[in-house]
Amino acid sequence: MTAHPPSAAVRTALGASLAVVLFLATLGSVGAGFGVMTDCTNTHDCTSTGCAPCRAANAWLTAGWLVQVGLLLAGVVLVVLAARRHRLRAVRLGALLLGPSSVALFVVTTALAVAAV
Repeated sequence: MTAHPPSAAVRTALGASLAVVLFLATLGSVGAGFGVMTDCTNTHDCTSTGCAPCRAANAWLTAGWLVQVGLLLAGVVLVVLAARRHRLRAVRLGALLLGPSSVALFVVTTALAVAAV
């Protein structure tokens, strides 16, 4: 019995979501962290852990990054499930939710970090 690859809909949704999560977990997080923390250290004349506002901003940014990594790992699990053709409807639904969840998380944690400054 030959295994057939996952459908195009599953591959497309999963590929797009993984691209969004990977971008936000890497370049997005670095960019937001650099911008927010530079502003904080310049405004408060302290290090990233040297004063309460910068510690709080740093904590929000770190928490957001850690959850992004968790979403990236969830995406890898979805890839494995898709490759094995297990629960393709659930994989497709997970893939459709993964990208928007990543964007929402990024926006919220960055906004909370900025508000802490």
